[in-house]
Amino acid sequence: MTSGTRVTAKTFWVWTETAAAANPCRIPGAPVQHQFFNYGESAPAGWLERNYIVDAEDYEGQVDLFGVVEQ
Repeated sequence: MTSGTRVTAKTFWVWTETAAAANPCRIPGAPVQHQFFNYGESAPAGWLERNYIVDAEDYEGQVDLFGVVEQ
């Protein structure tokens, strides 16, 4: 992984269960942008490679409705 490489979501990035297992502050289904303001639609590629994030459109699980409403 190259430092600084980013990926762009179709909608916006949300945390996965894998991210929550690595760091309990990351709530599955919650928008990444709630914790990292600069990573709404664009996020580090390494997070996607590690399965820490997924496009909100593709997320399967309970969704943080407040994150959806704010978008």
